[in-house]
Amino acid sequence: MKNVITNFKRNIILMSSLFLSLTLITSCGDDDPMDSDSSSVVASFTEQVDANNSLTYTFTNNSVVNGITDTSFDSSWDFGGEGMSTDENPTYTFSGEGSYDVTLTVTAADGVVGTSTETIMVTAPKNRYASITDTEGDATGGSDTGELRIAFDSIQNGRVTFMYRVTEGPVDMDIKDAFINISGTSTSGDNAIVEVRLKDNAPHEYREGASDDVIANANFPEGMPDVWVPIEIRWAADGVSTPLFTVIIDGQTITADAVSTTNGGPGDVDGHLAATMDGAHTIQWKYSDNGSVNDGMCHVDNIVIYSSDSGSEMRVFEDDFQGRTAGDFLDPDLNVDSPYHQNTMDASVGEDG
Repeated sequence: MKNVITNFKRNIILMSSLFLSLTLITSCGDDDPMDSDSSSVVASFTEQVDANNSLTYTFTNNSVVNGITDTSFDSSWDFGGEGMSTDENPTYTFSGEGSYDVTLTVTAADGVVGTSTETIMVTAPKNRYASITDTEGDATGGSDTGELRIAFDSIQNGRVTFMYRVTEGPVDMDIKDAFINISGTSTSGDNAIVEVRLKDNAPHEYREGASDDVIANANFPEGMPDVWVPIEIRWAADGVSTPLFTVIIDGQTITADAVSTTNGGPGDVDGHLAATMDGAHTIQWKYSDNGSVNDGMCHVDNIVIYSSDSGSEMRVFEDDFQGRTAGDFLDPDLNVDSPYHQNTMDASVGEDG
């Protein structure tokens, strides 16, 4: 009987030892890569539209890799079939308004992949421009024209291109005339290289700088409210004579290589020559007149000023107003960041829609 009990105890000890060995082997020898040694990937991102261009988005990658020591990952973006990027946090400009399914694919160091897709509703950017009105009086308490003015070093041979339109204000007053003036060292009208009066219900016309013959032969189109119209004015000076000017409105050449003249009479001839023979120093966009106030507006956009004085044409100034904030003043007395001349008045950044 004693031998039976002793053998039973030995068997119990052997079985316990075997069980312990199997447990240790199982817990220490599991090399299955799909368990604790493999990664888990959660792909996610957020997006932020650009304040100055609603077609442009910045994407922030918030993806996370867990379960492995190396938590780095590669990123691949698909912007709705429009374009691709492998940047971690890309900025992308869509081609136009619409709905885009943006997909982020994240690949961990061990090859495990995660994806995230979001639908982005992209809207067309709102157009911004200079809005010139005539609602304020001048320093003496009288009325004055609204004006956007840019000044620069003399450009003997150059041109300016821009878009303009006139529109009624909230009280629906009759729209006043708008003006574009190219001046030399003096901004007096009689000393202008050329000034064009832009109308909304009649043919445009010259106000300054054009002779009677040039005025008679000019074939101006009729102005219309609420329509953007491209204008180009060229000038060429030689430092000795009065400049030549060319005016093009909506692709139509109104006058080509006309000699600038003064409308002030014989007494202003010498002053006009002295002010203009070195070319342009100032460009003024004006609205309304000195005799009244008006709540209508002249809008100016896509200003580009060129100089050919170096032998090849170069852009010396441009402003499409898209990088500005709607409602900002363009008068440097009210906005220190404005590039425009101190005489700018009643001009601010407008926005459509």
